[in-house]
Amino acid sequence: MATDTQFAQTLDRLLKRSQHILLTMTTGPDGDSVGALLAMCHVVHHYGKTCFCYSPDPIPPMFDYLTKDYRIMREMEAAVHSYDLVIIFDTGDIKRTPLADELIKRDPAKTIVVNIDHHPTTIDHRGQRAVDHSHVDTNASSTTQMMHRLLRHLRVPLNHRVATSLLTGILTDTGHFSNLGTTQEAMGIAAELLAKGADHRTITEATRRNKSIGTLQLWGRALSRLNLNKATGVVSTVVTLQDLEDCGVDGEATTGISNFLNSLSEGKVALVLQEESGGMIKGSFRTTSNVNVAEMAKQFGGGGHPKAAGFQVRGKLVKTQRGWRVESPPPLR
Repeated sequence: MATDTQFAQTLDRLLKRSQHILLTMTTGPDGDSVGALLAMCHVVHHYGKTCFCYSPDPIPPMFDYLTKDYRIMREMEAAVHSYDLVIIFDTGDIKRTPLADELIKRDPAKTIVVNIDHHPTTIDHRGQRAVDHSHVDTNASSTTQMMHRLLRHLRVPLNHRVATSLLTGILTDTGHFSNLGTTQEAMGIAAELLAKGADHRTITEATRRNKSIGTLQLWGRALSRLNLNKATGVVSTVVTLQDLEDCGVDGEATTGISNFLNSLSEGKVALVLQEESGGMIKGSFRTTSNVNVAEMAKQFGGGGHPKAAGFQVRGKLVKTQRGWRVESPPPLR
């Protein structure tokens, strides 16, 4: 893997020669992916270039303070092959972007694809390489931490807006310095970002003190269903689409439940299963033990970090006399 210095040199060369630049992220955008993308947007502007920013899913409203000065679009402006440079953030697996099929069809001589991530990242899709340059550091607390290093190597100055974007990603991915992703480097960078004018108060208000009554009612339902499997050490709970409707909230209201369960004194692993539209179920693993939940997630086609991972499967959540289970859809005929 290229060092930060080597990758920064590659990125510098690509940015200087590119005229049409696409910045995008994974499905389910969070503070880290949004913050990293906006930081790169700042870099592109520093190079005197423009870029098109695309998110396959809506940006959670809690991050309106970040996006108010930027346009992150939900629809692609042009086909992938129309861009000289495509940069993807925080994906974990290239198939988690709806652009994956187009990425493997592109002409690599005309469209260069770059991946920046702190997750172990799968960059192949349907047996073909979808990425030309992948910069991954699984020891980093967040992709925004990696972006801070890149800005330093590229000699791109920070302002208060980009400092706020970077600090948002670091704080949300470390649980405000409460989970195992917290590192000395991350805390040192946070101090520097605060000195550059990062708006810590706004970040905290938006990402921690943002629970509505409906959200807390939903959390109450999830907590009331906690179940400990003593054989596996997994503490699990479920959230259904009916729960979301009854509590008057959307799927973002579950954000933070799995991290909260990580504080339990019982069990080794926390698992939250959440129904999503389209007949899908999202699973979120968390642990503070020596169990590698990324390996557990891989068994269901997912992935992530050893301490935090996720997956998606088809099915629905069904309550039985013995508890909740995932009911798979009937096979196609």
